[in-house]
Amino acid sequence: MALANAQFGVVHDGQLTRRGLTRGAIDQRVRVGRLTRLHDGVFAWGHAALSREGRWLAAQWACGPGSTLTHWTAGAAAGMGAEPTSPAHALAFGLPFEPEVHISTTRSIASRPGIVVHRVQRLDPADVQRRGLLRLSRVPRTLVDLADVASYDELRSAVDTLRYFSPAALRGAQSRAPGRSGRGLVTRLFEADEAHTKSELERRFLRFLRSRGLPRPDRLNEWVAGHKADCVYVGPRLVVELDGRAYHERRTQLDADHRRDEAYQLSGHRILRLLWDDLHPANVTATEARLRAMLDRRVPESMA
Repeated sequence: MALANAQFGVVHDGQLTRRGLTRGAIDQRVRVGRLTRLHDGVFAWGHAALSREGRWLAAQWACGPGSTLTHWTAGAAAGMGAEPTSPAHALAFGLPFEPEVHISTTRSIASRPGIVVHRVQRLDPADVQRRGLLRLSRVPRTLVDLADVASYDELRSAVDTLRYFSPAALRGAQSRAPGRSGRGLVTRLFEADEAHTKSELERRFLRFLRSRGLPRPDRLNEWVAGHKADCVYVGPRLVVELDGRAYHERRTQLDADHRRDEAYQLSGHRILRLLWDDLHPANVTATEARLRAMLDRRVPESMA
């Protein structure tokens, strides 16, 4: 059927009845294998070997008007990682194991095999995009949704796959979805990727040192190997660079950072780079261990 071919191989019962098929005729086609039932009222034409877009569209139709692909599904559409698998749906319909499809809707419907339904009070039009027949959450709203079901490391990994990330857009999406359980992770994420002034980050670093009983640097903003280093520990010959740049700025300046670090190393210094998020309460223990290990290392006499 040409209609199915234009819809990733998927049709729904409303389309079939409008083309003259009765309920009995639809059931007969299911029995002989011309239609494969994917969800109530949604079918694959002839077989169930669907593309991911076919699975997504089938789930969207199964959940009714206004249903939107969100969470892991929208993340996969944006290139932010794979979808979790759903053995329950596969067993129910005799299909290969397939990823679950995540749907957000304001309607009172329940999850079912193959579909995880997230009930929302409202999904702002600013947070929704159309991709042909598919209705998907935009990337900032997708991250807000994922924060409710994912760990911070998973959320961070999702962001790191993006070519461009806007903390301001994420703030906006969060403001349009108040009261979410993942709010703290979202706040941590955009704070980690916003620009912070050097003095702001320096104060945060010095507070961290005091709270963990670590020594202050011997010098701040000291010239080393032709570069102004943020923090210098003279004895261990350690440079600590505090990187408060925005996410997209860091990604575009990697080569310059590497050249700067090479200059420090050639002058006999070790280098430790710290980001805003390294000083977040969730990371301070690991950051303390990194810094102590660098401070405790002896400098070879030939380099002293």
